[in-house]
Amino acid sequence: MTNMPNLRGNFSSQGTTLFINDEQSLPELGSYDVLVRIKACAVDLNKEKIYHQLLSTSTKGCPLGRDISGEIIKVGSLVDDAYKEGMSVVGILPLDSNLSGCSDMCILNQFDITEKPLSISHEVAAATVGAGLSAYTAIHYLGHVTAGDTVLVIDGATPQGYLTIQAAQLWGAKVLTTYKTLAERQFLESLKPPVAQLIELTQRTNIMSSSVAEETGGMGVDCVVDNGVRLFTSEEDIDLMEERLLRSVPHKSDIIACLGFSGKWITSQPHLQLDPPDSEQLFMRGASVSFLFPPAWSLTRAQHGRFHHILKDLMERLAAGHLKCNNVTAVPLNKAQEILLQKDLDSAKSIVVIP
Repeated sequence: MTNMPNLRGNFSSQGTTLFINDEQSLPELGSYDVLVRIKACAVDLNKEKIYHQLLSTSTKGCPLGRDISGEIIKVGSLVDDAYKEGMSVVGILPLDSNLSGCSDMCILNQFDITEKPLSISHEVAAATVGAGLSAYTAIHYLGHVTAGDTVLVIDGATPQGYLTIQAAQLWGAKVLTTYKTLAERQFLESLKPPVAQLIELTQRTNIMSSSVAEETGGMGVDCVVDNGVRLFTSEEDIDLMEERLLRSVPHKSDIIACLGFSGKWITSQPHLQLDPPDSEQLFMRGASVSFLFPPAWSLTRAQHGRFHHILKDLMERLAAGHLKCNNVTAVPLNKAQEILLQKDLDSAKSIVVIP
């Protein structure tokens, strides 16, 4: 098949660079595979960098874009009859795929896609599927949130944070969330139903634990979903691990201080380090730590059924208006390098690339 332009990235300690690669060719279509013409693909550079550094032997020429929406061009010989040529679908490329979603076409397994409702645009579907999977995984499968629980969502204005707030509210929980900028605060104040409390994250992150204590009568929250944490306190370690760049990110001790009895800490920090005093605090609370790594669904084939159910339920709730997506900024592929590397990107918007 003809080579297609696609978006790739180099991730190193010196920084991130993006480039358009013209050499992506598609492998043979497997019996359970579908060939999809991409209409939109969501990209989160921060998560892409973390995942590739964890799983790739090389961080050069990494394919970018996993959350796709498009139309089926061709189906494999054993693909379920529910999937027909011309059908609009939304899905997630597994991390062990070398294909970029920011391209004209890609190949996915039938279990990694679901039908896209006609009432949802390709841009909204692509922007929602990955963030929604994270939200469902955190709130239901890891946090086991139930009606009456109190949930603290860090960075609630981000695409993942916004959907996590909505998922927690759908499950009947009271939600507290944090913000960093005035634009994020204004976005969160517009939410309906409203969150119970907005907490500003500044360099003085201890304000978060005191605000949570005030809101919960000193009892703490049942679940915290973070968006990364700071690990160190000494100036030397902070400089060595480049944590000085992580302004307005809560420290791990502030997260632990917010937890109540039997609280659950859902973290996106892949290299979390807990010192003995941290473990003692968690132990005395009867608390637990879970790691949020949504790509595990597509890497663990034994969970195909649950994974597909999440994607289907997510699209149905989106079509019914029970879930909403952040404002979407569509970026053409030829301008993706420039725009995605901008440091002042609005964190309250979803970025999708249009091939």
